[in-house]
Amino acid sequence: MLKKCAEKRVLHVFMNLNLGGAESRIMDLFRSQNADVLRNDFLIMTEEHCHFTDEVLAKGGTIHVIDSPRQGMLNNLWQMYRLLRAQPQYTAVHAHTSYYSGLCVFIAYLAGISARITHARNTSTGNDKLSTRAMLSIGRTLSLIFATQRFAISTDSGKFLYGENAKNTSFDVVPNAFDFHKVRHKENITVQEKEKYGVDEKVLNIVCVGRFYAVKNHQFLLNIVHDLAGQRHDFCLHLIGDGELYNTLQEQVKSLGLAGKVRFWGKRSDVDQLLSLFDVMVMTSFSEGLGVAALEAQAAGLPCVLSANIPQEADIGLGLCQYLDLSLTPIEWSRVIEQQALLLPVSKADIDQQFEHRGYLLSTTRQRYLDAYLTHEKN
Repeated sequence: MLKKCAEKRVLHVFMNLNLGGAESRIMDLFRSQNADVLRNDFLIMTEEHCHFTDEVLAKGGTIHVIDSPRQGMLNNLWQMYRLLRAQPQYTAVHAHTSYYSGLCVFIAYLAGISARITHARNTSTGNDKLSTRAMLSIGRTLSLIFATQRFAISTDSGKFLYGENAKNTSFDVVPNAFDFHKVRHKENITVQEKEKYGVDEKVLNIVCVGRFYAVKNHQFLLNIVHDLAGQRHDFCLHLIGDGELYNTLQEQVKSLGLAGKVRFWGKRSDVDQLLSLFDVMVMTSFSEGLGVAALEAQAAGLPCVLSANIPQEADIGLGLCQYLDLSLTPIEWSRVIEQQALLLPVSKADIDQQFEHRGYLLSTTRQRYLDAYLTHEKN
């Protein structure tokens, strides 16, 4: 049982509070956290009105806003320092911002914050610029020196952010907990509900959940379904998400003659209920910190076809996942997608039991975090 420790506060550092994987998972904890035990506050670096802003404020949470590092790194860090020096001081700082996390824990150290946590959530920086590699090196070094706890959502993400040298880069892999019980299983969906959402149960319904960014490799996915269209006509690809490549993907759909075979759903906050509408999840990402969408898909009972660049931790071990190398041809991918869609269903009870066994319970992760926040607490 958790001991009551009033006035304990952690500051979660994000660039924004939009519908990202890390933000969504911390919001799950925010919603379920007893505020008498711990208060979860947020620091973001944008003036935009974010997806979770209203919910945090409505539930009594606090969101601090400072300037983006793109507007000036020194000013950004000075604003963070002043915030962390203000009274009452935070018990802990938990940074979810890749290599920038190293700078966060350094500033937290200077500000006298005793518990300083970095969290590895990606396996790449998104580009290979010299400046980016330099920032990664600096952030890694600062994290190794000033973080009191280093977390990662997968072994691969931990090695990426903290380095491969085991002697100097100890980190703990903490499952990316989410409310898997709430994810609706596909056996519980009705024909009427599919019709309500405009999903044709007579065709193969393929789904991909992810931002429309280059790292997600949607363009290859469209090439796969283009080849699939040469073999069969009874399918639909459902793309849930949004992003900078939206128009590019729309144009590719037209150029490949896939109009009517690809549906764009936009951003959705009800993915946990939508997944049960579909037959198979496909992720062709160049890299993923973990692959939370695949975990959610398995919670809904969906078979998955995943890029080999997605960490093995994304597979909960019930035979629902098939990994493929991106060097394989689109036609090879399409054949495996069809095969996976024919897998026998796994019961929701067995799926939830496996998630519990692997530590995905919110209560388990919440306690891991709380221990990290309070272990280094000042007397």
